[in-house]
Amino acid sequence: MGKSVDVLVEPGEPAAQVHPDHQHETSTSGSALHPPHPLVRACDTLVDAVVVAFATWTVVYHVCLLFRLGVAWAVPMEIAALALCAIALVRRRRHESGQLHLSDSAWPADTATSPSRAARRLPARMSTAGPVVTVCFAGLAAISAAADAPWALVTIGWIGAAATGSAWAAVSVAPRLATVRTPPWEAVLALVLAVAMAVLSLAILRSNADDVYYVNLSQFVAANGTFPLRDSIFGNLEYPMSSWPPMASYDGLAGTVAHLAGIRAAPVVYIVAPPITSFLSVLCLWRLLRAWRVKAVSVALTSGLVFLLLDGIAQHSPGNLFVTRIYQAKIVFLCVMVPVLLVYALAYIERPTRSRLLRLFIGGVAAVGVTTSAIFLTPVIALAASAPLLRRSPRKAGLAFAAMAAYPLAAGVVTKAVGGRSADSFNAILRFEPAVFGRQIFDHGVIALIAIAAILLGTLLVPHQPARITTGLLALAVGITYLPGFTQLSFDVIGLGPTLWRMSWLLTIAALVGVAVSRVTQLLPRRWLGVAGPAALAVLLLLVSDPIWAGSTTARWSAPFHLQRNPDTVAMANRVIARSSPGDLVLAPEELAVTISVLTTRIHSVVPRAYFTVYLKDNPAFHYDARRALASFVGTGDWQRDEVLRALRVVGVDLVCLKSRQEGRVHLLEKVGYRTAYLLAGYRCLRPT
Repeated sequence: MGKSVDVLVEPGEPAAQVHPDHQHETSTSGSALHPPHPLVRACDTLVDAVVVAFATWTVVYHVCLLFRLGVAWAVPMEIAALALCAIALVRRRRHESGQLHLSDSAWPADTATSPSRAARRLPARMSTAGPVVTVCFAGLAAISAAADAPWALVTIGWIGAAATGSAWAAVSVAPRLATVRTPPWEAVLALVLAVAMAVLSLAILRSNADDVYYVNLSQFVAANGTFPLRDSIFGNLEYPMSSWPPMASYDGLAGTVAHLAGIRAAPVVYIVAPPITSFLSVLCLWRLLRAWRVKAVSVALTSGLVFLLLDGIAQHSPGNLFVTRIYQAKIVFLCVMVPVLLVYALAYIERPTRSRLLRLFIGGVAAVGVTTSAIFLTPVIALAASAPLLRRSPRKAGLAFAAMAAYPLAAGVVTKAVGGRSADSFNAILRFEPAVFGRQIFDHGVIALIAIAAILLGTLLVPHQPARITTGLLALAVGITYLPGFTQLSFDVIGLGPTLWRMSWLLTIAALVGVAVSRVTQLLPRRWLGVAGPAALAVLLLLVSDPIWAGSTTARWSAPFHLQRNPDTVAMANRVIARSSPGDLVLAPEELAVTISVLTTRIHSVVPRAYFTVYLKDNPAFHYDARRALASFVGTGDWQRDEVLRALRVVGVDLVCLKSRQEGRVHLLEKVGYRTAYLLAGYRCLRPT
């Protein structure tokens, strides 16, 4: 028989009664030493409170949609729900006031790593082969992506590394982890970085045309005090809604806040929300790293943020889906909810209690409220995050999965039952190609090498063993979407295809890059040299990538407290709105049309975004072909004189705004009876006489 080593299986639930919220930090022997610093406790409590508040709001919002209730009902219902939560929390803390308290992110080492009766034995050569094979596969994927090789090589290496690493993490010896109390200076550093990201979110302008749906919905709520179930972009609830049903409650919340404040929704979405969500995103990243039991948390946190700030080279890169677009709820899911769900799941794995099971359910509800993508993303997190419990307690693993995935799956069932649809166009075959959406996430060169290597080596580098398993399984789930034909098959079967690129949101790439850098810096002879890790990463990325505020990312610096639209276009849109009558239909180029749609629902744009019209092409009252002809007329497409003139009459356009340089089109309108109403910011607006 060959030499062998013990392989540890997760032990059963410890006998000590533990408060689920705040715990004492412990030594390697598991004895309590100190409670977490008040600043650390306050940060974690703040995140938990926000998640609970948003989860209750999501339930209230869905009840209001079901029973056709407006803001006047939603606000007192939310206040009552929060009051009940507060009462329940106080009663629970009184009940457990005499019990031992331990920290979510600092579990006793003997609880997580001590041998169990079910310990197995694994040949030593197998325990060595696992990491070696994982590194080889990860190298194949990372180098192939960096060298811009065929994506098939990336897929082979990716799936091989994720599968091998997950299997090795599941059967390997759990490392004995020392728990160190989070020093106050580290909490201060996290808060400083969080404030810096909040300020940065206010200083960058980066427009996105998706706002034509999200902010328009919020504006309807702000203006009317009701939650729409029909379209407010093209008319006053005259057509079916483009993204149906409106499961995400975030837009309704923004509109409700604006309605109560008596202002437009745009300032709430673009000015109030970004610093709050940016601040929370840093706290969530920090909390995840602490839950993973990373030793040099400050180095990992700083390195992760450096990566995000300088990863602006690809269209859907993690950096380009950070503070410059965090005013969109789906980015809040990526930056806030994914780390929170992983932290909650890891807490339950370590000590399965009813209160922690409730947290999983609350997290799943809040995720659905942020974005409809949570309907398919959250169950994947739930599956991967509950997997480490399977060997120890299949029943508890099933409960963990059910708790987190219940609300998203129920939302998915409802969505299918009512004929759910998305305002998107999947006609381009390239959108189904992994080589296309994979490059849009990772690009190539050094930045792809760093990101993919950090992801696939997470099963070796993340200190906490259950987190290693979850990290590997999430990477494996993403790798499956890279298989040839998988996205097309998924689209044909359930209608979900190109959107599967968002599976990459589950990878917590910035956290894994931070872990990799912190592990490297641990090899340095002095602890204070750890600052060299983030600094070296910053220098390297500056040489090969673009900062997220670079012009190549369509972002630019702008004075704080601005809307995420071109200021000149905002001025023109306000002029159009002020001089139009309720119900007017405005034909304008996309930038101005989108801006009008996000600022008001009192008037409407003919075509604010072309593919948002596709779902109405078979509706005779919408005049789809005529609208598309008009979009070409004010845009850059080809157009025919007679077709345009007929379309103007059929659609019933009340105002046409053209760019001043489009002189030929202006002259055409003037010949058929249009007269200039006003000029501003490079636009000329004409009305029919």
